[in-house]
Amino acid sequence: MRTSARHRLVALTAVTALAAGTATALAPGASADVTGWPATDGRIAVVNDGIMSTDVTGNDEKRISNGSDDESPAWSPDGSRVVFEDAGSLQTIGVTGSTRTTVYEGADSGPSASHPTYWTYGREIVYSAASKLYSIAADGSTPVRLLASGGCDTLPSGDAVGKRLVFQRNGGSCTTKTPSVVLYDAATKTQTTLVANGGSPALSPDGTKVAFVRTVDGHRQLFSVNTDGTGERRLTDDDGEYDTPSWAPASDRLVVHFDRPTSGGRQESNIVMTITADAVTEGEPFPWGGRSPAWQPLRKNTVVRVWGADVYGSNIAGSRWTWNTVGKSEAGLMNASSAVLVSRDSQSYALTAPALAGKKHGPVLLTPSTSVSSAVQAELKRVLKPGATVYLVGGTSILSSAVASKVSALGFTPKRLAGTSRYSTSVAVAKSITSAPEYVFLATGTDYHSALAAASAAGSLGTGGKAVVVLNDGNTLTSSVKSYLNGLDPDETYMIPVGASAKYALTHTSFSKWPSRYTYYPVTASTNEGTAAALAAMWWRAPSSAALAYTDSWRGGATAGAAMNVFGPLLWTDVSALSADTRSYLVKGAANLGGLAVFGGTGSVSTAALNSAGAAISANSSQWTYMPDYNGLAPQASSFSSATVGGPAAGAPAARPGTAPRPVTAPDLAPLSSRHQQ
Repeated sequence: MRTSARHRLVALTAVTALAAGTATALAPGASADVTGWPATDGRIAVVNDGIMSTDVTGNDEKRISNGSDDESPAWSPDGSRVVFEDAGSLQTIGVTGSTRTTVYEGADSGPSASHPTYWTYGREIVYSAASKLYSIAADGSTPVRLLASGGCDTLPSGDAVGKRLVFQRNGGSCTTKTPSVVLYDAATKTQTTLVANGGSPALSPDGTKVAFVRTVDGHRQLFSVNTDGTGERRLTDDDGEYDTPSWAPASDRLVVHFDRPTSGGRQESNIVMTITADAVTEGEPFPWGGRSPAWQPLRKNTVVRVWGADVYGSNIAGSRWTWNTVGKSEAGLMNASSAVLVSRDSQSYALTAPALAGKKHGPVLLTPSTSVSSAVQAELKRVLKPGATVYLVGGTSILSSAVASKVSALGFTPKRLAGTSRYSTSVAVAKSITSAPEYVFLATGTDYHSALAAASAAGSLGTGGKAVVVLNDGNTLTSSVKSYLNGLDPDETYMIPVGASAKYALTHTSFSKWPSRYTYYPVTASTNEGTAAALAAMWWRAPSSAALAYTDSWRGGATAGAAMNVFGPLLWTDVSALSADTRSYLVKGAANLGGLAVFGGTGSVSTAALNSAGAAISANSSQWTYMPDYNGLAPQASSFSSATVGGPAAGAPAARPGTAPRPVTAPDLAPLSSRHQQ
């Protein structure tokens, strides 16, 4: 598949806009609603011996970073993180000044980077280096890619959604003194000169207007123009020198840095301008100075709780949350092609099911070992067309022949995938996924945490994917798994052991058909939550969403991994409080994470843990929306700043939040270890 339909958990609704108090007076071309993603005006970041944030008057200073080389701050589209340059590298940091993360090393590994800007809902960072424009995943998980070239290109500014970008061009060799403003269209990959004499461009949030600087009578003055080239307008007319404008996310204002003469010398500061159709009004200069102002957008992210009356009800809810009813098409849902049945009494045979479900495009359903429960029967009939394949994982001692007979009686085609053990069964599942795997995850078969996280990752490639999971038995490999791996070429297949025992089992097994040296990619951490987070960081490219499940429930993990595997990683948490390793991952990825899906009721993930997760991905504890999804049916009018309810809200079922197609592709893996010597 390389699936093109992705759940987006960000609630793009008018309800959210009203709850956020979106301003209605907008600058010409500046919009509070970016393709249905509303914002409000937040604080203003400025460079002042590090990076500070202030209110819109320049007061109430709060420190974000204290590095003397920190320059050119830019906010993520939800206002949760700031990216900035630091002596040629790119760093990001949370608004509270924590978890500073290096995204790009700069001079240590490539040309020095400058003037970063977030793009594509916060999933990318675009920056200039060596007179060209490049992009990188917001979490640094992808190799740098060339975005635009053709001149001496600097100072990029992007819209929130990744449709348009403007930048300054100084000729072909950086010798042209008169700059121009170039508009880059992501859809057509075309570059158009928008302004022949201007620089320091700033694109409005909705991508329809550009503020820029032009030298007039020896002074750098502020102008604006529509992105279709019409409506050029001069905004300042004095003897000041203006630079680095930044649009307000949701009102008729922009903030700009200036330097101009006064009776006592010169004054350098920032100023907020209000722009209407017929007037430009200047506010007071910021009392504490600073430079390179950037206006924070505040957009609400979303946390959904998907659950039922018990763990089995939550399993059905997870399926309903993801898959369409046959003959219907609901926004954000997909049409199932098959289903995977696992025994709800045997975790060992459920460990690789999310990988199979991702490949075969359907839900993982938990059923008793000797029968098909009435709830599972109803769900199979809801999501599958007659004759569709239903995969049974495990032999008749795991799912009896009565289960297969019932599947047939329901009008579907049962297909059993089984070996003599959980290990050989994992090989059978792997072979059903593909005969020529590109990625092989190895995880222990005696504990579910690593295997389910790995299976969710493997399934993320969808119907076109070639990623599988096989199981190690403690520190060893069984003969079936060893034989399977021995038949693969490690120079053609990425070997990814997940967890310490998997790494040990792989590296302490002799394979007769393998070369004496091979590359493998271990993922390990000291906790189950840390291992899942490390796998998420390694495998996913700045995901827009993630799944959260109770660390002590394999059934909840199987449900979450299957329901979310083509949308985002599976993460674990303790029931009472958000686990530290999981929180760290969420905070570092807050720029790109627009939402979370929590699977299970408050007995699996408490209200406190859910609230903590919402705050971790957002600009502050109130900048997210809670959406209860009991039995997989999202109620109407479910907009809350925090999860203050423990049951389904009243109201008829409503459509899921809007979707935005974002194809999932396999990551470009870099070796996480040296080559292994047999």
